Amino acid sequence: MKRFIVVALLAIGMSAFAQVENKRNEGKEPTEKMSPSERAEKALKRMTKQLKLTEAQQKQMKVLIAEQEAKKADPNFKPSKQDRQAMKEKISKILTSEQNAAWDKIQEERKEKMKEKMEEKKQERKKKKEGKVEKTED
Repeated sequence: MKRFIVVALLAIGMSAFAQVENKRNEGKEPTEKMSPSERAEKALKRMTKQLKLTEAQQKQMKVLIAEQEAKKADPNFKPSKQDRQAMKEKISKILTSEQNAAWDKIQEERKEKMKEKMEEKKQERKKKKEGKVEKTED
């Protein structure tokens, strides 16, 4: 009887953990499983939708994004500040002033989201560390 209870609790715990993981990734495509060309295509579609790119702009952006994704495919590539600045300048030359304003706003929002996620992870690690300290004191 005890074994049955232990097994049931273990099964419930594992299923709850699996549901939490599924909710985190809900609505997101796993980008690490996408090829560079697929990521480039997805980025172009997203930019076209957000910024209402013209056909000519789409063609120019496709080339830029493909170059960037090819660089990212190299495991030794780490974008420097100069790389990011150069890409930003190339993009701003393609976009209109209104599109540039919208792009800057989108980038700022992404940066804020990233900061929030990093802060959440930092808090999670801190909580885990505190939990381990409490367990060792017992």
